Amino acid sequence: MRIPRLTARNDNGALGTITRAILALGVVLRCIGYARRSVLWTDESAMAHNVMERSLSALLTVPLDYGQTAPKGFLLLEWLFTRVFGTSDLAFRFVPFVSGIVSLFLFAAIARRLLTPSGALAAVLFFAVGYWFLVYSAETHPYGLSLALSLAALLVCIDLRRFGYPARVWAAGVFGAVAVWFADGTLIALFGLGIALGAIAWRERGWRTTVRELWPIAALWSVSAAAAAWVAVHGMFPTTREYLAWWWRDDMVPVLRSPAAFRWLWDAWRVQLMLFHGWWVDNPAWTSLYVALALLGFVGLLMRRTAEAVLAASVVAAYVVVSMAKQYPYEARLVLASIAVFVLGIGESIGRLADADWGRVRAVPRVLAALLCVPPIYRVVAFPPPYQWTVTGSYLTQIHVRWRPGDVVYATYGIAFEVLQNAPHFGLRAEDYVLGPCDLSDPRRSLRAADALRGHPRAWVIVGTGRYFPEAPEYGYLRTIGVRRDSLPVRLPGSFRAFAPAPFDIPTAYLFDLSDTTRLARTTADSYVLSPLLRPARRRANDWNCYGVWRPLHRESQPPGTAAGDGRRNNGERRRQISIVPARLYGRH
Repeated sequence: MRIPRLTARNDNGALGTITRAILALGVVLRCIGYARRSVLWTDESAMAHNVMERSLSALLTVPLDYGQTAPKGFLLLEWLFTRVFGTSDLAFRFVPFVSGIVSLFLFAAIARRLLTPSGALAAVLFFAVGYWFLVYSAETHPYGLSLALSLAALLVCIDLRRFGYPARVWAAGVFGAVAVWFADGTLIALFGLGIALGAIAWRERGWRTTVRELWPIAALWSVSAAAAAWVAVHGMFPTTREYLAWWWRDDMVPVLRSPAAFRWLWDAWRVQLMLFHGWWVDNPAWTSLYVALALLGFVGLLMRRTAEAVLAASVVAAYVVVSMAKQYPYEARLVLASIAVFVLGIGESIGRLADADWGRVRAVPRVLAALLCVPPIYRVVAFPPPYQWTVTGSYLTQIHVRWRPGDVVYATYGIAFEVLQNAPHFGLRAEDYVLGPCDLSDPRRSLRAADALRGHPRAWVIVGTGRYFPEAPEYGYLRTIGVRRDSLPVRLPGSFRAFAPAPFDIPTAYLFDLSDTTRLARTTADSYVLSPLLRPARRRANDWNCYGVWRPLHRESQPPGTAAGDGRRNNGERRRQISIVPARLYGRH
């Protein structure tokens, strides 16, 4: 049976209809992620606390607390929207949500300009259902805004060359000069685009014409970008700057001098693109497929539309170069624009395959092209949004339903910030919960904090464990001095993982009875025998493990000697018996 071949006119019309349907699907998926995602997770809570605790002037002029950093423009938008719409989770995520919707249509516009109809259809599909683009459309961070502004900058540069430089040069200059204050990633994208745009104009029009026509862009972008970069670097506490350097130490692109360095970059691309299908990231064979397609697609795009391909590739090159200079991490959430450019390359490869004519078997390439689009469709069907990064909201909801007078909540340090941020939404007062300490070198601090639960017949304990946290010592200690009465199930949609689940990779919540005096007399925080499994993790402890979000009651912006500046309320070493005084963190000092 021969598959009838559509005419070019009908083919393009059908593809256009399908593309519009995919755009509608992308909007729906982003709306689902925005409306149904759980409570603010740890990093989001830290950002939200900075916005809520400060006046606008303090937010824009004083470095952020809790190990956070963000462009001033993004902070301004967050402050304005939360003052207008309140401090709900949806209000904090509104700017990223709008950015995600805008990004979808900006990407579609770029794909239409660079790719064939078939290629544009494939690229828009990958972008519409792409994990990174969905999850950061509903996260209280500037990553989604950075993607939208970077795509807008790429579109501006493409159209600037397409319609003639003098017509829009001042508008492009002003746009770039403003955009760099709202997203650090856009600053880097403009760095690459500016160089590429100048080089293309120089080659096509000569250096005199280039200087005469493009000097406003060069002047406005360079001056504003330099000022924004200076503010970004100096707008952090020195400790935060050192902490971030430690945190991102393994995410800087190595100097590309050896095969191992190129392998590092290939693996980074592989990890970034693997979330467009359902394979585990540790499967190198299948997870390299889309990297190869993206690179092959760019070779074809360079042959077909050289100038536009250079502009798009300059975004990726800028991130790589700046990361090699150890100035910016090459990590997925920080380089979303680079991932979007790779999606353009994938679209080009699939489009060329779909449009290929193999004679008598001309239906085969179309079938192969369609098969290459199956993995992202499978992934979003098997693992639809919202994509959850915390289950604390599920536990707090269940605790709220089961709450009785005299109950108390204990949260280990890994999810302490989430409890602190979201407790008021579930009717918990400050005296109703205790936040565990972060001190990996001395786990007995955690046991002393858990002693605050002694005497309580109903103590809810939320234990944050998994990839980033060693096993919580409080759990075993409470099992010794009390009785576990209940274990709360996880009731939360969205569970897609990039790695195979590790043991205890999901926080768990329990109800303990700690009112039996006989069991309470068995041991104390100082005499309890710690599990040998804790010791290797404790020996590897680093001071940075207990900085920033792990100490939610410590604010560097507050003067030393105050409760907030010291990070504790009342005496953190003083043991409580029955009554729960205002929540505090037994932090490391």
